Amino acid sequence: METTHGPPLHRSVSQWSTFTKCGEQFRLEKVARAPQRPAAWFAQGIAFHSAAELWELSERESSPDDVVDYYTAEYDRLIDEGKAKEPDLARWLTGGRTRADDDISRRRERGADQVRTYMTYALGAPEKCWTFQGDPAVEVEFELDLDGIKVIGFIDNLPVWPDGRVTVRDWKTGSKRPEWEFQLGVYALAVEELTGYRPRWGDFWMAKDGRPDKPVDLSVFTRDRVTRWFKNADTAIRLGLFNPNPGDACRTCGVSDFCQALGARANEYPPN
Repeated sequence: METTHGPPLHRSVSQWSTFTKCGEQFRLEKVARAPQRPAAWFAQGIAFHSAAELWELSERESSPDDVVDYYTAEYDRLIDEGKAKEPDLARWLTGGRTRADDDISRRRERGADQVRTYMTYALGAPEKCWTFQGDPAVEVEFELDLDGIKVIGFIDNLPVWPDGRVTVRDWKTGSKRPEWEFQLGVYALAVEELTGYRPRWGDFWMAKDGRPDKPVDLSVFTRDRVTRWFKNADTAIRLGLFNPNPGDACRTCGVSDFCQALGARANEYPPN
């Protein structure tokens, strides 16, 4: 049985989500450190977040052209990094039959359009960017202690509404909305830890739609429940209980080549 000795340095929502979705993917990415196949959607998402953060931190004073130029430069830099790691574009993930070079080109333009749409939406929306510790509340860093398990992360955005409510928001550039709002629930706990105020509502800003989805009541995500869910995952991870879960997500998994259930190169990264 594969084990991870000693207490973890930290956990995150991303770790929890990957482990609960597929233990084998978690093992390959986080424990075995298998090489991951690049994908243009990673660059698109990171560059969008960076551009939106830049604009919000400028208190929305940066010009749209400058922000889009920043997105494009960041996207190109990340794509170049990916090509340096994997020059063979046939090895890149595209999530379909699209050629990688076409996917790279399309996402470059799509992401730039999403940045423009975000700025247009934000300027006309009733909610504004909350101010936290003197700065616009974007990429707000947090650290939660859940009964000895340290959970760290960043909250994309904390909108404040005309009635004074503060909510939690995560920017999504992918095509699918998360099926569960666990991420937003953890963020609500983090805001309470940082400020003493517990947001009740949260949403995902869906870049493909150019607007946030319907707000979700996050009351179900109590500290006791979230702590229990993190502790359950942490225990299984430390015991090395990494079960595969083959399904539709395999086509966008960057380490599927080495999967013990389906991978043609599974012998290269076997469980210890």
